[in-house]
Amino acid sequence: MDDRNVVIVGSGFGGAIPALRLAQAGRSVLCLEQGERLAQKDFVQDWSFKAQSRLFVTYTSKDYHVILRYGRGLGGGSLTYAAAMLRSPSEVFEWKDRDGYRVWPASITRAVMDPFYAKVEQEMDIVRASWSDVPRAGGIFGKMMAAMGKTADRSMYPIHDCLQCGFCMCGCPFGRKRHLGVNYIPRAEAAGAEFRVKCRVHHLEPDGTGWKVAYFDPWNVQRTARGERVVLAASALETPGILLRSKPWMKDLHPQVGKNLNQNGDVAFLWRVPDSLAPTYPFMGRNNAGIITYAFWDEHRITIHPGAGPPALVAAMDVFSEKGEPSAPMGVPFKHYVRDQYATHLFPSLAIGLVDGEGTVTVDGDGVVQFDLPLTDRLRAYIARVAGVGRQIADANGAELLRTGGDNYEHGDAHPLATCRIGDDGERAPCTPEGELRSHPGVFVSDGASVPGGTGVNPAHTIAANAERIAVALAAS
Repeated sequence: MDDRNVVIVGSGFGGAIPALRLAQAGRSVLCLEQGERLAQKDFVQDWSFKAQSRLFVTYTSKDYHVILRYGRGLGGGSLTYAAAMLRSPSEVFEWKDRDGYRVWPASITRAVMDPFYAKVEQEMDIVRASWSDVPRAGGIFGKMMAAMGKTADRSMYPIHDCLQCGFCMCGCPFGRKRHLGVNYIPRAEAAGAEFRVKCRVHHLEPDGTGWKVAYFDPWNVQRTARGERVVLAASALETPGILLRSKPWMKDLHPQVGKNLNQNGDVAFLWRVPDSLAPTYPFMGRNNAGIITYAFWDEHRITIHPGAGPPALVAAMDVFSEKGEPSAPMGVPFKHYVRDQYATHLFPSLAIGLVDGEGTVTVDGDGVVQFDLPLTDRLRAYIARVAGVGRQIADANGAELLRTGGDNYEHGDAHPLATCRIGDDGERAPCTPEGELRSHPGVFVSDGASVPGGTGVNPAHTIAANAERIAVALAAS
């Protein structure tokens, strides 16, 4: 049995960052990753389900209305995310939920987080996109905002000399995206950390002075690694899944593990623009279209990010018009609509905002992770508010808003959070502000599961900065 100072589960932002900092502090570190070690040659310009299944793990909600996914591979979501790395607005850290509970610990503010954001920016070489890097869909969105007298600006990315191929979420085949496999992970390995791939963790067991980590190796043989401490960073779905499968050995597991699932306020929609703004060419350029607006943040606590992607993705979405066509997202007429309109007059956008986390993660009798994200009155009201903003933008530009979801919330994305959240209130938050699981000393959570609420923007940078912050406490203890 392997015996280390620290065993880390997952190699995304929440795992690779503590691996580096703990190895630099002289700890013996083993990191177990479910996915493969992928090289640049493994990233191909292919949106097929076969190619995508190698890069993503996808989950469907119990009612089949929501799809969530996370990256699979050494480096986790950094391999395949659209790569926007934005600091959360100050108000995120002060936000209170429906009960008046401040979800972030009082000791953590934007000012406290700024040095950790800066550290991530330095390690990953994050820069603001130039205007020449903004694809056409982003430029059109900027013009639409200007027509309303509002502003939009370029986003921040660990991308350099982008070729605008439009396949960011397939992994960059040209090596222009600085994912964790080219910075944190090789630096951690140079400092002595070991990363093992194709290893699926099942559960944890306390042994009196540390923790046993039961996992299946690449040949599906169950093995055990032991750590004085364990850091869980397997995603906001799998991290609580591991803990829930561990209940036979962790009898007093915190009852809030798996609760408070937050989808980061993600709501997808499209615009159909007039001829004066066409063509949109949304399949060209980086998948996050280089630009963001905070113009609606003060009033609505949302940001809007135009995007891009393959026509097949739109053809598979539950897209409908409030005015005319498409009236239903199905059948040959809808597919013809996408074929005829997508390349010239459509482009997608994503609203991200602050909402209560009201979903749950559970495991079934076989230990398989399941989740539920109900369309509560609060979520319905939030979606209506987002749609109202979308209509304002459309009306000011002679465009048309195309919504997703109908009477259900059917959008899925890669931003689940808060299922093992940190917090000051020991009854509401399973983890301390330092990320340690309450009642189970030595178990820490440092991925999106620990982030206690929505981030107001793409969450990767806040997950990474929070992992840097938790890693400091781990290394010092």
